[in-house]
Parts: sequence; structure tokens; C-alpha cells
Amino acid sequence: MIITDVTNIGDPQIILHNGVYYEYSTCGEFGCCGFFARKSTDLIHWSEPIHVFDTERPGNGWGFDCFWAPEVVKLGDRFVMHYSANVRAMKKAGSNKHNFRIGVAVSDSPEGPFIDVYGRPMFDLGYNTIDGSVLMTDNGNYFYYSRDCSENIIDGKKVSQLYCVRMSDDLTSVFGEHRLVATPELPFELKSLSVKMDIPHIWNEGPNVIEYGGRYIMNYSANFYASNDYSICMAVADDPMGPWIKPESANPVFCSGEGLFGAGHNAFFRTVSGELYTSFHVQTNPDKPSGDRRIVIGKVVLTEDAEGNIFEKIVNP
Repeated sequence: MIITDVTNIGDPQIILHNGVYYEYSTCGEFGCCGFFARKSTDLIHWSEPIHVFDTERPGNGWGFDCFWAPEVVKLGDRFVMHYSANVRAMKKAGSNKHNFRIGVAVSDSPEGPFIDVYGRPMFDLGYNTIDGSVLMTDNGNYFYYSRDCSENIIDGKKVSQLYCVRMSDDLTSVFGEHRLVATPELPFELKSLSVKMDIPHIWNEGPNVIEYGGRYIMNYSANFYASNDYSICMAVADDPMGPWIKPESANPVFCSGEGLFGAGHNAFFRTVSGELYTSFHVQTNPDKPSGDRRIVIGKVVLTEDAEGNIFEKIVNP
């Protein structure tokens, strides 16, 4: 694995543009400072942070903290960023609850400045949504996100679940049914039940989807992010809207190993040579798991057996 020196981040994503890699991630433990990017030509040495989304710019101020999980997609001559934040207007209205929503911003450069398209969330379903991710296909675009667990109580547990909805050609709006595509229910997804919290929490979050051989592979994360049990998992579907199957024999894809702990919230990308890689975060200090996480990069190896079962490994480049 490429174990970078970049720490105190979360949810890293990398894109390639004109021979340069750009990395975007949650800033700090609470993500209160907008978003920054770093540049590299070798995936090992990274530049100092570049402030690409400034909350002080006009139109960018609808969120006031919890700036999480930016994802940038190149579309034509511009770059589109989807991100999560806590809604300022609801805080001013006296709400003491989390009010996470997903926004969309655009820029002519991967280095910004990114400006929010609407000056408000891209959509509002009346509940907390985070971790937006785009899939573009020949048959249209799709948008995946997590319904956050903070207020989603099911059978006495706070549950984070994954949804999918159709997306516009310009990647700035969604339409149609918001379909539930994944919920934590298998043994490898339930390790956070041992974590002492106000009530039990379980997670499916951080979705990222690619097409593979006419089918679709989703990576997502399970368990508590600030623990060594956080893990990268996979699901497979014949259609972007599902149904999605989580093969127990192939899960989790990666949790801990090679001195790394709590691997999660990954994103696929292609290298200069066209190889499939992924970026993810691990605990910076596994003896004291927290929101301080380090960027790690690995090569993705996908295989298929005679029965059509797909397996995924993240290996040293």
C-alpha cells in the first residue's frame, strides 16, 4: 500500500486531470473549514493543501460545519463537487439537532474555486443525508448517498442506510424514486453494536460504484468510523438501482492488515496507466481510534470465478 503522510482527514477521493492527481477529503475531525485539495504526480508526494471550497464565498454559506466527504467529477470543461454539510438556517431557527444535507458546487478548475450551484442543499428529503457519490453510465446517471443514522431509528437502533436516485445530465439535480439499496444486516456489518453509545448504532455509508463486465460493484463502509472495525465492503448488482447482493464470502474487502486499522470510505480512480486504484482512510493512531485518519492508496484487483461470483482485493501497487 501507499501509506501517505496526509493525516487528520477522512473520506479521501482522488481524480486524475492532465497527468496530475488531485485529492479531496473531509477536513479535520469535524470538517468545519470547507474543503481543500492536494496535488501529486506520483501518489506519494503531496502538495500543501489548496483551499478549493471557501465557506466565505457568496453562495457557499448554507452549511456551517460538518463539511464531509467531497466528491469531484469532471464533466466536459468543468468540475462538479458533491459534499455534505450541516444546514445553517436550521441552526438559526433554533434546531439543536444535526441537519445534514448534500450540496453541489462547480468550478472550471480542479483547484477551484468551487461555487455552490443553488446556495442551498441540492435536495431536501426532511432527513439527514450525507456521502453523495455519482455513477455515470451510457444509460444515464445515478446518485448514491447515505441516510445518516443520527435520526433514523429502526428497531431500537440508529441505522445508516444507502439510497440511489437518478441524476440529471449536468449532475446538479436528482429525479425519480429514492430507492433503498443497502442496510446493515450481515455479521461483518454489525461489529459496532459492541461500541458503547446512547443507543446501538449500525452503519452502511460512503458508497462508491463502478461498472465491471456489465455488472456494477459498490464499495461502501460498515461499522463505526472512529474504530478499528471500520471496514471497506462490497456489493454487486446487475442494475445500478439494484437489487444489490453482499456476498459474505467476499466481505469485508479490507478492514485491517499490514499495520493498518479501520480502513474505510474509499473511492475508485484510474491511474495515468489506466489501472484501477482506490484511496481510503485508516486510523492514524489505532491505539486511540478517532476522527484523525490517514490517506492510504492501493491497487484494486477484481476476479470472477466459474459461477460468476466477483471478488475484490486491495493490494500493494
